[in-house]
Amino acid sequence: MAPQAPIVCVGLPPWEGGDYLKSTVQLMQCLARTQRVLYVDYPYTYLDLWRARRSTKPDVPVAALADAGQRLQQLQRTQSGALYLLRLPPFVPANFLSASWAYDSVLAFNARRARLAIRQALTTLGWETPIVINAFNPALGNALAGKLGEQQLVYYCYDEISAAPWISRHGSRHERAFLAQVDLTIVSSTGLAQTKAPLTKRCAVVKNGVDLSLFRAGAARPADLPEGPLIGYLGSVDDRLDYELLERIARSFPQAKLVILGRLVQRQKAMLLDQHANVYVLGSRPPEQLGAYVAHFDLGLIPFVKNELTAGIYPLKINEYLALGKPVVSTDFADLSDFTDYCYIATDHEAFLEQVAATLAGTSPGCPATCRAFAQRNSWESRAVDFARLLGLEVPLYSSQTSVV
Repeated sequence: MAPQAPIVCVGLPPWEGGDYLKSTVQLMQCLARTQRVLYVDYPYTYLDLWRARRSTKPDVPVAALADAGQRLQQLQRTQSGALYLLRLPPFVPANFLSASWAYDSVLAFNARRARLAIRQALTTLGWETPIVINAFNPALGNALAGKLGEQQLVYYCYDEISAAPWISRHGSRHERAFLAQVDLTIVSSTGLAQTKAPLTKRCAVVKNGVDLSLFRAGAARPADLPEGPLIGYLGSVDDRLDYELLERIARSFPQAKLVILGRLVQRQKAMLLDQHANVYVLGSRPPEQLGAYVAHFDLGLIPFVKNELTAGIYPLKINEYLALGKPVVSTDFADLSDFTDYCYIATDHEAFLEQVAATLAGTSPGCPATCRAFAQRNSWESRAVDFARLLGLEVPLYSSQTSVV
């Protein structure tokens, strides 16, 4: 296969760390098997560095950021593909600034540093006229647009930015401007397509997938999993969760154990749940350990509230549960029409609790083999093929269905 245009992905998610799976990282890893990919890492700030140097468990690559010679690293190489990681020089913090003019002034300064670092990396690699993908950082996307010699500019959007409090202040206005100038917007759900398609030239949906290598049956039972029927939730403990519903589950099924596995963003609410004798808040685990926990769940929960933030979500965890043949009970927080034949979608608390009870009692019909087969069709490899073809790249893999708006 003749060399194709290289990909530069300016990512918001950090490539390493975090103890959670990231759609951007999954897609770029898959694409790099057959394409040349440069992943521009999360732009750490001087404040991040200051905190990391005072932490006993820093989650910032301090040494690599301090040494310019370590910022560009090769992570993998195949016969036709390659993956490089570029860490940018530290940014000046800007998110705390409320005035648009002040934020944009700091943004322009940071963008100049990013542009020089990225162009230097492209020169070192001998790459020209890349396809530039901006992953959920539209402010930086606006500031870099047209300055990297790109032949195509793409926005990858996987959350509703206007409903995310940590980024919405300046993110919303920058996203509107960015949507208007990019060549293609790729979103991860039909809910996001409904809000973004009217604002951009071309919008396509590539839904989240599952890393089948991490969610396989046969894993040994983790030592910290309690005995007894296990009602499991895999995911962050954050603003998306319906805490009243989780409280009702804990009280309604005292004979079962409610296991919560994921980042504790809302730590106080997590600790309130943990006060129940049958609730086990385990916190986060490395991605390679997650499948072992899910393999021993009796059912998997998606207990999200229904609001503007969750309306655009295509939950990663649903395919992860299904890959292991687990029954799934979810609230109707978003368009989950893809899953109506594979999980139970409850419209209120009572219906949710009834289905949990039926599943625990073994009276709820289910077909683990069918669920596993469905999840296998939703692998990240298949999603990456869809993503690549939208970029106009040739890929030698099977493609799942992609919808274009």
